[in-house]
Amino acid sequence: MQLSKESIIGAAVSILSEFGLSDMTMRRVAKQLNVAPGALYWHFKNKQELIDATSRYLLAPVLGRNDEQRASISAQETCAEMRSLMMQTKDGAEVISAALSNQQLRQELESLISDSLKEPNEVGAFTLLHFVVGAVLTEQTQLQMHEFTAGAGDDTQENPADANFEERFNQGIEIILVGLDALGHIR
Repeated sequence: MQLSKESIIGAAVSILSEFGLSDMTMRRVAKQLNVAPGALYWHFKNKQELIDATSRYLLAPVLGRNDEQRASISAQETCAEMRSLMMQTKDGAEVISAALSNQQLRQELESLISDSLKEPNEVGAFTLLHFVVGAVLTEQTQLQMHEFTAGAGDDTQENPADANFEERFNQGIEIILVGLDALGHIR
């Protein structure tokens, strides 16, 4: 197999899905691809660039929308789809959160959300984006903690999946949208 950005991202996603972000190191990605770690640096100058590319891969279905598609999808639907995409990969929200340090990606995601509002609203898009990432990060962390502690003799620990995160997430988005609507900023 020829080493390419796509093959590196594929290996990173595989490691991420199985082990999580803390184990998605350049050295481990290189080992999975049977190449020297230095070979990765021809494609990505550092781990942050790989995290950014991996985030873009995870969010490709929403990032790849054209203007017409963006205009036809509500903010509620956009946020729900982002949640779903992050939930499909272990530490998905943590990867996206780390990638938000890339100003260009953050602006693209805020623009995506803003396009679903009545008129551009930077603060509304910022608020929705950070709510989505924070809520999913909390959900994934609680699910992983339950998985980690299950069977450890603590029968009082409730399964967080029973907490109906999706319903609460949707209610949180709705609260933000109602506030924006009160200000005249959503469809």
